[in-house]
Amino acid sequence: MDQQQKEVNPVGPTIEVKYIDLPQVPVMHPDKFAELIGLSAGVVGGWIDLGYVPTVKIGKYRLINIASLTNSAMALQS
Repeated sequence: MDQQQKEVNPVGPTIEVKYIDLPQVPVMHPDKFAELIGLSAGVVGGWIDLGYVPTVKIGKYRLINIASLTNSAMALQS
């Protein structure tokens, strides 16, 4: 290979993944989750409505299923 040419990654561009240190709890209120990830509660509520974030209903409360979200993120790493 010519010294001037750069090696090309055949898989595609590298994606930087940022991990957030979340409390070790299985469920979390959407407002607290929004605060921890630095987004508005409205954005997180929209994600919940669209099914982008796993939730569980406990009594009258809809909570974000952190355990499922973590397991999904770990599966994507593999």
